[in-house]
Amino acid sequence: MKPTIRPARACAFVLALLIGASFASTAAPPATVHLFDARPMRNLNLSRAESVVETWDTMHALAALQGIVNRKEPCFYLRYCTEFGVETDQFWLDWLRGEDGWLRETEIVPISSLEAAVNLFRDQIKGLVVYDPAVPATASLASTAAGCDNLLPVRFSTDTNSVYALLAMRLGLPVGLWLVNSDGTSRFTGHGTIPDTAEPSSGSAKVDAYRWAIRQFIESGKCDPTFAAYYIDAYWMQRPRNGPADLHTLSNHDYFIARRAFFFDLSPWADEPPVDDPSQTLGLDKQTMLRILRALYGRAPQSIIKIGGFPPWPYKYTTHGGAGKHDGVPTEWEFTRLISQFNAYHEADAAGPGAMANASFFAHYPLKDHYPQPNRKPTLHDWRTAGFVGAEGKVATKLFVGHYVGDYDSPSWLYKAVPASFKDPQRGRVPLGWAFDPNLADRAPQALAYAYRHATTNDFFIAGDSGAGYLNPLGLTVRPDSKLPSGLQAWTQHNLRYFRQWDMTITGFVLDGASGASTAREFVAYRQFSPDGCGTHFEKGPRLIGDLPTCPERDLPDSAAQAAAVIVKQAGNLKGEAGFLWARSILKSPAWYAQVLRIVQEEHSEAPVVFVDPYTFFGLIRVNFSSE
Repeated sequence: MKPTIRPARACAFVLALLIGASFASTAAPPATVHLFDARPMRNLNLSRAESVVETWDTMHALAALQGIVNRKEPCFYLRYCTEFGVETDQFWLDWLRGEDGWLRETEIVPISSLEAAVNLFRDQIKGLVVYDPAVPATASLASTAAGCDNLLPVRFSTDTNSVYALLAMRLGLPVGLWLVNSDGTSRFTGHGTIPDTAEPSSGSAKVDAYRWAIRQFIESGKCDPTFAAYYIDAYWMQRPRNGPADLHTLSNHDYFIARRAFFFDLSPWADEPPVDDPSQTLGLDKQTMLRILRALYGRAPQSIIKIGGFPPWPYKYTTHGGAGKHDGVPTEWEFTRLISQFNAYHEADAAGPGAMANASFFAHYPLKDHYPQPNRKPTLHDWRTAGFVGAEGKVATKLFVGHYVGDYDSPSWLYKAVPASFKDPQRGRVPLGWAFDPNLADRAPQALAYAYRHATTNDFFIAGDSGAGYLNPLGLTVRPDSKLPSGLQAWTQHNLRYFRQWDMTITGFVLDGASGASTAREFVAYRQFSPDGCGTHFEKGPRLIGDLPTCPERDLPDSAAQAAAVIVKQAGNLKGEAGFLWARSILKSPAWYAQVLRIVQEEHSEAPVVFVDPYTFFGLIRVNFSSE
């Protein structure tokens, strides 16, 4: 992905069905939805310590409350997210109450304060989990406990105006779990033994906290082992201005709390200490991450694990985040390489538009069993009629350009981009392959349904990185860190369900990353759910792998003029044969694609360039290379 704040990215069967299903869709809309306006939290001055504290503590409690009360039915909604000039949460609420109609008869009742919200839903809250300001990792443990034990997470504080004072003292919620001693001293110290165990301390309070949590939540069976969440812990409070005001991503916690997921924030690197725990023994963070992944896999072997989140690169573990020697992309790739070996993919809620709200609410949106492609998939007859294929079966000597519209392997990006992009009056001018990973329907189902409903004749839907979730396919079969058996069959079944529901047959970007290039074995699996094509990563050119048409993606420059120049230059190198450019761009508007088209057609009218839909693009590759 290439937003201004995020570096470019080079981006058992029954259990798999349960993962995809997430929540059962409600048969009827909720009678009442309680609405909390959290937008003022975005406007606090994060150069002031008190504003940082208010933001973190309030949003953490709100997200957990959402996750708990929305688990069974959608009843608590936040206004919070704003992106691309759109009040995102308001947009979706208006659509659901208007054109869509799901909430048309639902009564919307405002809630004026956190105190009022807690009082309203108090019968569903068992108490508090109090965590340690001196050990930021305990914030992740608190989110885990919130989901497993219906506890509101709150940071210990002696401030009489704090959220802790509000919930514990004024409202009198009992403490169900202490992650800090009741006098405010640290429970996890990095010395002696790990609390409640005979296990010697690792020497790191951060790592000790996670080792305790593995026993408490995963090995005990409290967590759902098919869900995990990789979001920044309370270390955000030390560097709140390293990203947008909402990039604490606390608003993303609600869905994973509702799913009883295990939360963690650890570095994938073993060759340097993490900036948030610089004195730890080298490699402890990575060892602990592998221990968590192994524990999750052990509770649900051969299932697929959904991990929400992304390496917190603006804050930690990278050159961008402080004392790190690895750039953002290598850190992303190393994290992905590791999780792939445990049958896990991540939904990459990355900077900049990485925050989203209300996923626990939207997860109840009543999806249909099947959403056909809005437009008929073209055939050989269509290509002959258009002059793309001659009577003798030869593909025309032109550069066929297919637009991979990315990167939508993240529900937060999809959630925010669709309202803006699908209102763009230039949409429909150019054939576009919207690379929407179909698993995003778990957290943003209404966004996919909206896109399908509002498609023009030039809007086509394909999967993005690397199908129904972002992982490295080779990591499913070559597993030096996990030593586990192949997960390729489980991954295939996982994808089949999502691809069938959303009528997708193309994977726009099989992102190999640090695991290495996919082999024929992985592509045989992709042929089962993605038979019409795959965009590739390390392949040198378009070709058939078996009978699967493939083509490496090429990132276009951000400038429309420069992108047009890249296209025209490649068109000049055809040498009497058809050429294919699978052009990847990130968070670009339909107007940007229309501008690229205009520049090519008006300023380079002699260039033999044709912009085609993704089904035509890969279909022509099949025709071209089948005749060889």
